[in-house]
Amino acid sequence: MAGHMVIDMPPAPVPSVHGYNFAQSESEIEEEAKRLRDVIRQPLRWDLEVCKTIAPLTLEINRLKKERDVFLIAHSYQTPDIVYGVADEVADSYSLSKSARDAPQNTILFSSVRFMAETAKIVSPHKLVLHPSPDAGCSLSDSITAEDVRGLKRLNPGVPVACYINTSAAVKAECDVCVTSSNYLKICERLPGEKLIFVPDRFMGKHLQRSLRGKKEVVLFDGECEVHAKFTGDGIRGWRNKMSQSGIELVVMSHPECDADVLDESDVIGSSEILKDEAIRLASEGRRDIMLITECGTADRVLAETEDELNIIGSCVMCKYMKKTQLSDILQALTNPTTEQIIELDEDIISKAKRSLDEMFRLSE
Repeated sequence: MAGHMVIDMPPAPVPSVHGYNFAQSESEIEEEAKRLRDVIRQPLRWDLEVCKTIAPLTLEINRLKKERDVFLIAHSYQTPDIVYGVADEVADSYSLSKSARDAPQNTILFSSVRFMAETAKIVSPHKLVLHPSPDAGCSLSDSITAEDVRGLKRLNPGVPVACYINTSAAVKAECDVCVTSSNYLKICERLPGEKLIFVPDRFMGKHLQRSLRGKKEVVLFDGECEVHAKFTGDGIRGWRNKMSQSGIELVVMSHPECDADVLDESDVIGSSEILKDEAIRLASEGRRDIMLITECGTADRVLAETEDELNIIGSCVMCKYMKKTQLSDILQALTNPTTEQIIELDEDIISKAKRSLDEMFRLSE
């Protein structure tokens, strides 16, 4: 039996097909719509009629991918029609950066926010990297500049700098190592010396400070993800009390971009991929009442990929940047990309930023 949500979610996006003339039969569209409905597994939001409006786009995108030898990567927070309709690989930032590096195709289309597409270009500078939504930024990445990092380095000469992957290429170029939510604790503990600079996420940085207390001093920056900053410890405690009155033992699972009070109230802390896998594992063991403290895309993936009874309780928060990209944007970028949709970076920035990413890969092994 599939899981279901006990939280409100927005309706499925209605794609724009204006200007396209698809050469698809009704039977092809019907078959593709059924595939989408069955793989997304949210019949109330993504019923057959909704999937029929999407099917012409997914069919055409998948045809063009094969024809033009394009590897389409999507982050977990993208909408289900992208994740299950057209993506060749879906994961968190660390896994996707490796996939971009190792993909045999010479063209990568990254359905995500801008810094992720930049990361793909850094690790694969010889490849054409397309980003369908040039205005899909990131509040955390936008919170810090390369000059901010240089200022911290001047105040702390010789101290290694670790930057979260949610940063621009220019910021990565100023850092010694890049980290993600799945490896930041391991990598930062392995850095030399008794002090390090961590940018830009102050919440993740506070978690790092607590984990390394007595081992390393951690200098922080004051950035935050506007999605994860909205969650509170009081909110979790309220839901726990409400559920316990009904005899429900709630398992709270949170992303490390959340505040320390949220993490203190959590049973599991990890990247979007870790949270997804752990939720599915718990459901298989009969622990079906779960609260996911992260962006809503993780809940979409859990519902699609679990075979067991599962209740996702509480609230999630949509990332307006992650949800900017729609199937029509992907199709347009595949068909006739604009200059803004093609990732171009200065060679010096690529060279310096690549060192921080290569060091991440080395220290993660």
